Amino acid sequence: MTRKEKEKEVAWLREEFRTVRGLFLTDFQGLTVGEMNALRTALRQTGAKYKVLKNTLARMAYEDTAVSVLAKDIAGPRAAAWIDVEEKIPVIAKVLVDFAKTNPKLQLVRGMIDRQVIDPAEMDALSKLPSREELRARLLGAMIAPVTALVNTFAAVPRSFLNVLKAIEEQKDAAQGSTAS
Repeated sequence: MTRKEKEKEVAWLREEFRTVRGLFLTDFQGLTVGEMNALRTALRQTGAKYKVLKNTLARMAYEDTAVSVLAKDIAGPRAAAWIDVEEKIPVIAKVLVDFAKTNPKLQLVRGMIDRQVIDPAEMDALSKLPSREELRARLLGAMIAPVTALVNTFAAVPRSFLNVLKAIEEQKDAAQGSTAS
């Protein structure tokens, strides 16, 4: 890379790192090009970015950003997956954890969420969280359940009364039918 390309890369990374909400470092050593492309595609579908880091350039770029908490972990072959939307962080963690389970050569190193460092075990726990939409559906279901039970309780009295009236009507019809024959 020329000096100008390096400066451009550092400027782009610095801008990305300023808006990042969650970032996960991985050791990709041993993955094939096809496996890396599959991982990039899976992450891109979630809205995340995935890039192999040039450590020196990354060190220059993360100064004065939230990513600086991972300074000691940016060494050796590292790639980073990051996103600037907080709601998508568990989705990215799930993609990385699932990919690491099927491709043991991908090692999860550490992550960062709003300047808080998380280790691979915490990434695994994060990946098991339900999505925001699922949590909203559960909350809505929990809020609606008592109201639904109350409505069903109130509706049970008139329903039972109507069933009694229907039974009386059927008895009278049966009694009239037997006296007519």
